Amino acid sequence: MDPRLTPDRTGPALGWPPRLLTGLACLLLVLPHFIVVVTSFDSSPAGLFPPRGVTLKWYANALARPAFREAFLLSLLVASVTAVGSVTAGLLASLLVVRHRFPGRTLLATLLQSPMMIPEVVLGLGFLILFSRWRMSLSVVNLVLAHVVITLPYAVRVVSANLHSVGISIEEAAQVLGAGPLTTFLEVTLPVIKQGMLTAAIFSFVVSFDNFTLSAFLVSGRGTLPVEIYSYIRTGSDPTIAAISALLIGVSVVTVLAVERIVGFEGITQTGRMGG
Repeated sequence: MDPRLTPDRTGPALGWPPRLLTGLACLLLVLPHFIVVVTSFDSSPAGLFPPRGVTLKWYANALARPAFREAFLLSLLVASVTAVGSVTAGLLASLLVVRHRFPGRTLLATLLQSPMMIPEVVLGLGFLILFSRWRMSLSVVNLVLAHVVITLPYAVRVVSANLHSVGISIEEAAQVLGAGPLTTFLEVTLPVIKQGMLTAAIFSFVVSFDNFTLSAFLVSGRGTLPVEIYSYIRTGSDPTIAAISALLIGVSVVTVLAVERIVGFEGITQTGRMGG
């Protein structure tokens, strides 16, 4: 075959303007994190950039403050429970919306995405009034319930995308061979969408852990880490907050590398891929 007639699968080469814009966009994404990490080592209480000296005392201060330790553990607990609850509820809702046809299905799918469209200030005030009316004073329970609501749309979208890309024929084939609905779900459907569920759990965890606006309405006593950071900034301006941010950046990097090692980025971004 004439090589001139062979289609070019690589596509046209990018010129320098797209490459330059892509490089600038990447720089804008990385530069703020770099500045925060460098500032966290500044010996000056003003948190100057570039730093006038190098010290680790701000990290020691962040780790020594009981408020930050308790807030981190609270955020970790709330985010973990939220991720499990959101993925579980999102899986059930996705199965209902994707695998069944019933009146009001489109309306239900829209309502499941509505928390993304409502400002969190409005949601926070609404939850505060609702929990006060129900006389619910357990802030951890209130936070988990509210965080599940705001993270549920992410779980539903990711899991639904996986279910849409999985043909129902494989489930029907399993049932024809004698498998019941529960066995079909556990042995056929669940292994196919498990990477999508992991992705949904990661999204839910991150959104819950980083949430400030909604959490500020519902905490009593010790707050979550974003709330404690905001409270500290109101009274102090030293690089302790930069040190905490640098630690969180490090945790995020380690988490991303761990996910890449376990399932791979390709496995996360490809929905409904067959495989174990």
